[in-house]
Amino acid sequence: MFTYRLPNYIKNINTKNLCVVLTFLYVLSIIPMIIIGYYNWPSVDDFSMALQPHQTFVQTGNFFVTVWSAFTKTIYIYNNWVGYFFSSFLTCLSPSIFGERWSALNAIIVLGMLTYGVMYFFDALLHRVWKMEGHMAYGLSMLTLLMIVQSMENGTTRAEAFYWWSGAINYTFMFGLSLVWIGMIFRFIYEDGGRGTSEIGKQGKKSLHRVLRFVWICTLGFLLGGSNYMTALVMAVCSVLGLFILFMIRLGKFELKGGGNVKWLWLPFVCQLLGLAVSAVAPGNRIRGTSVGNISPVKVVLRSYYSVLDVCLNDMMRWEVLLALVIAAVIAWKMAEKMEFELHHPVVFAFFSFSMMACCVAPPLYAVGNADAPRIRSTMWMQFLVMLVLTVVYYACWIRQNINKAKEHDKERFSPVSSTLIAVVVLFILFGSALSIVVNPHYYSTTSAIVDLVSGDDKQYLAEKEQRMEVFEDDSVKDVVFEPHTVTPELLFQSDIYEDATLWENTIVATYYGKDSVRVGKK
Repeated sequence: MFTYRLPNYIKNINTKNLCVVLTFLYVLSIIPMIIIGYYNWPSVDDFSMALQPHQTFVQTGNFFVTVWSAFTKTIYIYNNWVGYFFSSFLTCLSPSIFGERWSALNAIIVLGMLTYGVMYFFDALLHRVWKMEGHMAYGLSMLTLLMIVQSMENGTTRAEAFYWWSGAINYTFMFGLSLVWIGMIFRFIYEDGGRGTSEIGKQGKKSLHRVLRFVWICTLGFLLGGSNYMTALVMAVCSVLGLFILFMIRLGKFELKGGGNVKWLWLPFVCQLLGLAVSAVAPGNRIRGTSVGNISPVKVVLRSYYSVLDVCLNDMMRWEVLLALVIAAVIAWKMAEKMEFELHHPVVFAFFSFSMMACCVAPPLYAVGNADAPRIRSTMWMQFLVMLVLTVVYYACWIRQNINKAKEHDKERFSPVSSTLIAVVVLFILFGSALSIVVNPHYYSTTSAIVDLVSGDDKQYLAEKEQRMEVFEDDSVKDVVFEPHTVTPELLFQSDIYEDATLWENTIVATYYGKDSVRVGKK
């Protein structure tokens, strides 16, 4: 053997410099997207949803009267088409109502809210709650935005996510705004970290800033209840979970660390659920519901979990995202150095994260039986990426915390960390396999074989082959015509002969059995 030394050009990377680079890359990446928005034009629903406000503006030229027209159109939509009143109102206020060229603002507005939402949420959770380095939380938000925006699947998914106003404002904008709402709740609890949390939280000494923020959180919660049902349902799950946590804190079962103040915090959650209730009982939902085929709630839940694996992982996951997640893990590993809280529930968090990913897709599955619309797929992708990054951060921090306090263990056994990781992966595989098999019994080779064995398709297939063989062995038949197979077991059926007897697949069979011609078709 021989030894050699290569020059080492890689120096220790400064964390702040890395965050600056990630910010630069993200800003640089969206500049062409904003520029191309100059050539954007309204289409499809942009004309129908904004028709009355546009006509009002053309007739009056009054901005406020136009806004009122959008409000009245929202009431009409609520009563005749769909219940999500907040999304409908903003959809009716398309920039194109003031002139088609104003559609150039679509991408700026939507990307702006998405960017602000992700940044605000990551700062609130990672910096304010988990007490991690603020600039690294900011860097993680930039990395997440790069993955969301740049690695979204090609085609109309991107067009509907960022440029088509009726899709972008209804889904992407609302997703970003929902992250702001959750971030505001976190910041409300901890009052911006070091600004005297305990003093601000004392009864009778709440600042005007805190009161106004609370009012805005309640108002925004109600409005988000009237957003598209993908976002509204995810927020409703967060609201129910928030109410449960508050109830357990009240009973003394849970402890809120960090000196947070949760007094009156139940009200924003109730407001959000109330907004969803107002949306759900809309007369328009019943009218629209007559034109779509619903599926059972149990099947919706199973298919929602499966869609995370099938759509997000199988269809949309890309190689650069996997590598970016490695960077996210490295950043999180570094952030764990100064993390004040210990993480103890990796299995629970993994299930929670997976469930939040699945929750996003449940409404379209229940309403129309699929999640094929590009705007729906883009929302799934955004929700999936945010929760995936949080999961990577959680596990990186949890592993480091356990390594730092690891003790000697049996050499013939895995460490507690390794054992937990193995258990989580195995449980995930088992759970995912069960979901996959429920949706597609032929998902695995062995389940495919079992299905065909139990159904008897394999026996039927063999019987039909044997019937064909009797004809092949009959020398009196020279021009053979078979009925098509009635069953095609997945593992057994590769292909059949065709209707055209002159195709080489047919002629080779005819030659093999000494026939003049062989084909399938009606006898």
